[in-house]
Amino acid sequence: MRSSSSLPVVVPIVLIGGLTLLTPLMTPRTVQFGVRIPAERAGDPAVAGARRGYRLGIVAVTVVAVLAAQFVATGTVARLSGVAIEVAGTFAVYLVARAHVAAAKHEGRWFEGLKQVAVADTALRTRPDRFPWEWGLPAAVIVVATVVFGTIRYPHMPDRLVTHYDFSGHPTSFTDKTFVSAFAPVGVQIAISALIVVLTRVTVRGKATLDVQDPQAAARHRRFVAVMARCLLLFAAAISLTLALAALTMWDVIGSTGWSLALLVAPVALATIGLVAVFVRVGQGGSRLHLDETEHAGAAAPSGTVNRDDDSLWKAGVFYFNRDDPAVWIQKRFGVGWTVNWARPAALAFLGGLAAVAILVPLLIK
Repeated sequence: MRSSSSLPVVVPIVLIGGLTLLTPLMTPRTVQFGVRIPAERAGDPAVAGARRGYRLGIVAVTVVAVLAAQFVATGTVARLSGVAIEVAGTFAVYLVARAHVAAAKHEGRWFEGLKQVAVADTALRTRPDRFPWEWGLPAAVIVVATVVFGTIRYPHMPDRLVTHYDFSGHPTSFTDKTFVSAFAPVGVQIAISALIVVLTRVTVRGKATLDVQDPQAAARHRRFVAVMARCLLLFAAAISLTLALAALTMWDVIGSTGWSLALLVAPVALATIGLVAVFVRVGQGGSRLHLDETEHAGAAAPSGTVNRDDDSLWKAGVFYFNRDDPAVWIQKRFGVGWTVNWARPAALAFLGGLAAVAILVPLLIK
């Protein structure tokens, strides 16, 4: 091993690899690797072969990325090269699997003779479930507690505050104590918590993607939205707790050792593991949920009726572009959660604002 400093980069590489490996398990059976297919084709040999190739490809890319970070590069290059290889490699593996399924679909004429429709449930708009605001209280309590403690602690803080540590817990960057510098972590804590709450509130009201071949599609969507909202609000609390611990470290309340820094990121790490477990259990749009068939069943679609083949609206199966669709937030085609309609100016404005915040916040707290 050429550099111990490259070791921490293994964690995000393995995390990215693990998440991409699990992603096909979370998608509905009528969407395989970003390709719309009839439900009865989910077990087709071409789809099974694409899954096998995808799994092998993800494992191979992850191994190469780890080796590159550990043995090929050093220092900052190691931190970037491994992650870059992992991201580019996993996306390339996905595109290969997608092309394989798309080719089989085209050659086999899987939609020939089937009636293609678009389905919607207006009750999801007219009678939406109540947003679980109370699940945001843990994040709010942590923020308030951090502000109160910081106010009490401020007169006793050292004149020079540490703003950065290495992976061994040694300080590498300092700043003079001012109200702005001391409470910068609290500002980030408030901003991120508020952003997650707002995004959760907006996205759960996004467009529902319902499967016409599933009579329980609307009920699955309602359960999915409820679970996602609660999980994301609790994730905001985990991030808030990590930032609170970072503030306590900066304020010289918690020691700065390698173990204490590991404890600092533990809330987010554990919350991420919990999120992944819930996502695998629930599936995109609630596709993996087991509901009571008699209680939640809706009207069954006529035989031979399938969802509209809308692959042309999804670039590479992940970027939705539809000028005729007024919706801004759309359920992801490959993965769990929501993405934006890139044809809507509101979506582009939001993404631009988010990028501006991501650039400005580090500059403000530097």
